Amino acid sequence: MRGVTRASSAALLLMASAAQADVADTALGRYLPLYPGLYVDLSYAQDERDRVFDADGEEQDTATPSLPDPTRSPLREAQARFAWTFPLFESQNIPFLSSRLHTARVTLRHLGTETRGGLVDFIDSRDDLANNGSGIGDTTLEFGSFLWGGRDWRSEGSTPGNAGLLLLGVNVPTGVYEHEAPTNAGSNHWAFHAQLGAAWRPWSGALLETGAGYRVHLVNYEPQFGGLAPSEQGDDAWFDLSLGQRLLPGLHLSASLSDRHGQANLYEDPQYAPNAPTPPATVPESDNFPTPGRYEDDGTSLRTAGLALHWFVAQRLLVSASYVHPLSGRSGEFDLPFTNRQPAGCIEGAANCTTSEGETAHVDGLGPARSYASDRWALSLRYNFGQGDAFTCVGCSR
Repeated sequence: MRGVTRASSAALLLMASAAQADVADTALGRYLPLYPGLYVDLSYAQDERDRVFDADGEEQDTATPSLPDPTRSPLREAQARFAWTFPLFESQNIPFLSSRLHTARVTLRHLGTETRGGLVDFIDSRDDLANNGSGIGDTTLEFGSFLWGGRDWRSEGSTPGNAGLLLLGVNVPTGVYEHEAPTNAGSNHWAFHAQLGAAWRPWSGALLETGAGYRVHLVNYEPQFGGLAPSEQGDDAWFDLSLGQRLLPGLHLSASLSDRHGQANLYEDPQYAPNAPTPPATVPESDNFPTPGRYEDDGTSLRTAGLALHWFVAQRLLVSASYVHPLSGRSGEFDLPFTNRQPAGCIEGAANCTTSEGETAHVDGLGPARSYASDRWALSLRYNFGQGDAFTCVGCSR
């Protein structure tokens, strides 16, 4: 039993809470079975989001390349994750379930975001737009089983440090969502994902992990900022790889890589564009509007590299600092045609209303269509409550 305890303590030491919205979780130890109990992660991350990769994969010094003035959307994210590791129906001898460890996880978030720079001028020019939708974020629920590495944990029948995890999850759209804002804490749609990962110790003090996952997004019936965010986000596939090494007793360093690819995003009936073309000069005065229709971009991608330092402050307490740097990526952009209308504000189809084909604007897909090229920093704290209730002193007499 003490061997398993030491193995789970090492796994606890190596774990960090480095997940972010658009990058796969590359925390070291994420595919190892921990000793049964409750583990609580508290983390704080910040990202200036002042640069993006455009549709051609070129890094741009703005979050909205279609506008002449730079825009940025700084993000501050606080996260709490409650993760339980537990056996299930041990005495019932149910195939698969009784012979291994399982995990259940609940992730809660609070996001502070805002819009600064060039896009603010467009927001301020209209009465029906908002700057941001900061507040409570979406909730993630996950359940998984250790396919290997978590069997016979009471008798140490498994090999510590070698494991495989199958994880299923759902994103519950509980977050604040202001549909007339370009940035939001919530996504306003459900999503489901599956992930398979494996861990292996190639040499003493080292841990190598790799995993892959796939996420399916359901329809967003009220896409943000006049439909410039996708109404149907393309499904995501991701891959991650990490290697950690013990430097000193209680001190570990990990390096990670992640790669995510999203299928084409669908936009339906955009209502406006910050870079709309100027309508032709006519008498009486004319105006223009986005031509109704369904539009697609070419999908998104993001590849990142990260470093993290982990310090086991006490037996049950881990403090980590992480840094993630984007290497390459691609954001969603699409061409939006406009229809000219004369006189301005007339109802299309009316006898006195004349319409004609107008110019086309190349617009930036917002929300999940953005792949940011800015760095992300995070601090996290993990505490192991052990077996039993999180509010009960483990080992204390009752």
